[in-house]
Amino acid sequence: MGRMKTPSAFDGLDLSNGENDLFGTAITKGQHFTQYGVAHSKVNGTLADADIIKMMNPMNYIGKEGATNASNWRIRFGTMDSDTSLAIPTILAADLVNSGLNVDFALAWGVPHRGDYDLDELFNWMDGISAE
Repeated sequence: MGRMKTPSAFDGLDLSNGENDLFGTAITKGQHFTQYGVAHSKVNGTLADADIIKMMNPMNYIGKEGATNASNWRIRFGTMDSDTSLAIPTILAADLVNSGLNVDFALAWGVPHRGDYDLDELFNWMDGISAE
């Protein structure tokens, strides 16, 4: 299986990616969020504010002083996801576990990039943690 996005693809050099729009402002539709993106911008794009970039990465807040983290986490990832590396949810889950949080992490075998892996199981999980 090939990858849909190659390195630097999330920070589109032409600011055409949805990820770039995430860092936009009231007057700028999209901005770069990596130094590489700014240095190689094909549209003279600007770099988003460093504090905004930091806020978009949960790894900056898990188990950190001053941050309040949810106690329960449920992470599902399709093994045939061509958009995101398997390392991303795995590292997230490991950091959450290492911070003492309750993590239900599983891989959806043979499933591509999508969000509704097992809705019935999700609702059962939510009912279970809500009853605690």
